[in-house]
Amino acid sequence: MDDQAAQTAPAAPPPRPPGRPRTFACPNCGGPVTLRAAGQSISATCSQCSSLIDVADENLRIIQKAQDALKPSEIPIGARGRFENVGWEVVGYMNRSDRSGYYEWIEYLLFSPYHGYRFLTRETGHWTLVKMLTRDVPGAGAQTSLTVQGRRYAFFSKGQACTKYVAGEFYWRASTEDVTESTDYIASPYRLMVERNDQEIIVSEGVYLEPSVVAAAFKLPLADERYGPGVNQPNPHRGWYKIPLIALGVATLLQLGSLALSRGREVASQTFTLTAADKGKTLASDTFRLDGRGNVELETSAALKDEWMELDVSLVNVETNRSYRATQGLENYNGGSAERKTSYFMAPVPAGTYKLLIDANAGLFSKAVATAAPALQEDYLQTWLRNNGAGGSLPTAQPAIAPAEPPKPLPSEQFTIAVLHDVPIWSNYLGAAGLLALGAGFGFFRERRFEQSRWEQGGVEGDDSSSSSSSSEDT
Repeated sequence: MDDQAAQTAPAAPPPRPPGRPRTFACPNCGGPVTLRAAGQSISATCSQCSSLIDVADENLRIIQKAQDALKPSEIPIGARGRFENVGWEVVGYMNRSDRSGYYEWIEYLLFSPYHGYRFLTRETGHWTLVKMLTRDVPGAGAQTSLTVQGRRYAFFSKGQACTKYVAGEFYWRASTEDVTESTDYIASPYRLMVERNDQEIIVSEGVYLEPSVVAAAFKLPLADERYGPGVNQPNPHRGWYKIPLIALGVATLLQLGSLALSRGREVASQTFTLTAADKGKTLASDTFRLDGRGNVELETSAALKDEWMELDVSLVNVETNRSYRATQGLENYNGGSAERKTSYFMAPVPAGTYKLLIDANAGLFSKAVATAAPALQEDYLQTWLRNNGAGGSLPTAQPAIAPAEPPKPLPSEQFTIAVLHDVPIWSNYLGAAGLLALGAGFGFFRERRFEQSRWEQGGVEGDDSSSSSSSSEDT
């Protein structure tokens, strides 16, 4: 598994008052080499030939000759920036990688004559400011969790850190042959790094920095090129699911308050019988009183059999003549008689005396009206006499006179309208609750997905069975 470490350096020397920069000629190519941390640097890199020089040796012994040509870096050597309200200068940087060489990162060495050294690491576009700890951390590198300075760190990864390139000056004899065993722990946004070689164990603690903070510190146009979750990056989705949950709790309290305050009482109920003779007529209810301002619910019910009904209802204030309209429809085509109900909510209306005016339309209006047979016979005889004159003889053949039948009753339907005042409304709450619950679930999914992607990067280098998944706890 890929590993990320912060540094291979031994314990940093204590800060000391600044001295003047020192310049000397490279023993390999003769080019000028400037020491920015003169008196504390042990090794330096020639900017001309990239040779590594032991500046602690009075003969300026060359540690390693002619690396690759000097590689440019995002933050050049000599750049100055401020972190933690302290001015820092970049005196060196190195490229490092895991054992496979696939995963790489950069470490910048920062120097302040009054505060010593810090490391600024960049990996997959994520930045961490690192400081070596001067205290002993029992179990570092061996335990699966550590508590340091009140923070509980969880094991993240373990592997090798190899130095591939160095430039600038360092307070140890830096070399591209440096290889250390490293172990990382995280307690986002903090990170604990343990590096071990044959001589010593070094424990460092880092804190995550946003790319914009680094760019502002050095006043450089550093691009935000982060990809994937950072090892110790704060989860940007952490806790977002709690916002819709809080909103859902508030909405629930408001709904419960509405239920407690709303009276929801029935103020009127009336049944109407509708026949074909009522087509085009307006039906009127008895008057009723609404005490206090509140919403109004109209509940309409009817027992229908293969029938439909549509009602245009106006709630009219008999004192002001102001009206509020509603439309309701009912139907049943299931082959048998069944009761159908519908309701309509009106916005709050002022207190007053009201009545309902109803314009109805129904399928029964289109049904044929039975007509009495004797009336048809009489109309036939009167028409024949008018056409043949008063003295004319009756036709020789008269239509047979059917026996009189009693008239059939007109088809009818009954419906009932009930008026409820100051009614609690559930539809708005249920709709809002559904959306808020969906938002909370989506926020929780994004938070967990970020953590899963983070922990997938961890584990033990070379061990395909990622042990990090068992350690992926909220940090």
